[in-house]
Amino acid sequence: MRTLTLAWCAALLLAGCMIGPDYTRPPVVVPTEYRFEPQEVADTLNTEWWKQFGDPVLEGLIAEALATNKSVQIATANVEAAAAVLTQTQAPLFPQVGYGAQGSRERFSESGAVALPDGVVNPRTNYQILAGASWEIDLWGRIRRLTESAQAQLLASEEARRGVILSLVASVAGSYAQILGLDEQLAISKKTLA
Repeated sequence: MRTLTLAWCAALLLAGCMIGPDYTRPPVVVPTEYRFEPQEVADTLNTEWWKQFGDPVLEGLIAEALATNKSVQIATANVEAAAAVLTQTQAPLFPQVGYGAQGSRERFSESGAVALPDGVVNPRTNYQILAGASWEIDLWGRIRRLTESAQAQLLASEEARRGVILSLVASVAGSYAQILGLDEQLAISKKTLA
């Protein structure tokens, strides 16, 4: 009877160890086919589409915009910060090891009221080497949940960075096309006036 009671207590204790259920993706109704195939969309996003025009001025403007734009730099810094948070969040899952060393040399006064006992070396040198290790057991799943959250934040930061880059490139290319269009209108107006 006592064994059965202990088994129930152990089962209840272990049942309360995990906080929150594992994330499961909700069901989503998706069409059987898409207007654009995923690989085609990925190829379009991953290529430098503006190079298809063969315009070195446009390529130079986009390269300069990508190199000097503050929004892209901030988005890149956000990705790096999210990666650092992920690393910091995962750190408690692994053993922490520390070490240190210390040395000292001391001399006792020989003119004190009490004489030094026989066998005491004066001056005396001490050396200490300290080492330690610790590890947090993720019994309730707190570290795993924080790690999942940090991974999601890292992925979101990377996608936000890609969105900033895509918007910047589209804006530069659109403005450049508008300038070319206005130049053509000016040339046509000059021909019409002549």
